[in-house]
Amino acid sequence: MLKILRINNHKMKKIKLLFLALFLGFVGQEAMAQDSAYVNNEYAKAMALYNRAQRYNDLTVSKQALLEMTLLNPGDTSVLKSLAEIYFGNGQFVSSAMVAMDMINLHPNNLFALEVAAVSYENLRLYDKAIEQYEAMWLATDNSTILYQVSYLQYLLDRYDQANSNLGILTGKVAADEVIGLAKEDGSTQEVKFSAAVENLKGLIALDQGNKEKARGHFTKALEISPEFEAAQNSLNGLK
Repeated sequence: MLKILRINNHKMKKIKLLFLALFLGFVGQEAMAQDSAYVNNEYAKAMALYNRAQRYNDLTVSKQALLEMTLLNPGDTSVLKSLAEIYFGNGQFVSSAMVAMDMINLHPNNLFALEVAAVSYENLRLYDKAIEQYEAMWLATDNSTILYQVSYLQYLLDRYDQANSNLGILTGKVAADEVIGLAKEDGSTQEVKFSAAVENLKGLIALDQGNKEKARGHFTKALEISPEFEAAQNSLNGLK
């Protein structure tokens, strides 16, 4: 009789443990449901605040609301995109670069994020970091303008062999009538033939390397292609 009682006690302990496990599982699910409801409610409030701030053109509150949304849902790329646009538009390039990199970590081929990161780093004069993002854009798009920008930044960093290698790719790639917009001294943009821009940059590299005659040849060729090319004219005048 005692043996039977011990067996029954053992079964009772198992039943109690099973009941406890089921109870804890139920409590855990209920807590998760409550947490999810809380997050959804807070997210909705932050979204409403953002919409109201946008209506009143209040960028400070807009950023605060977006930041709250990123905490509640770190993977929401639409929120990160809006936040990056605000930072970038206000010249907060450190912040816009960091937000863009968060987007890239989530989606490595996001062209918007790559461009924001590249231009932000370029404005911060972090050219090596800018090149990394521009190169990722180039691989994703095969856009000649992006490769030209990579070449120009490599020139600024004295990476002449790399710059010339990329300019060689562009020489055989751009069409004769293809144009590119480049900045003038007054800050405006001048459209010139792409091949002329390539020749001018080749000339700048040759000049940096101490080969003035080779540089002169490139500047002269650039002006033959685009006679009104201000940068090439200034480069040639500098040699005189």
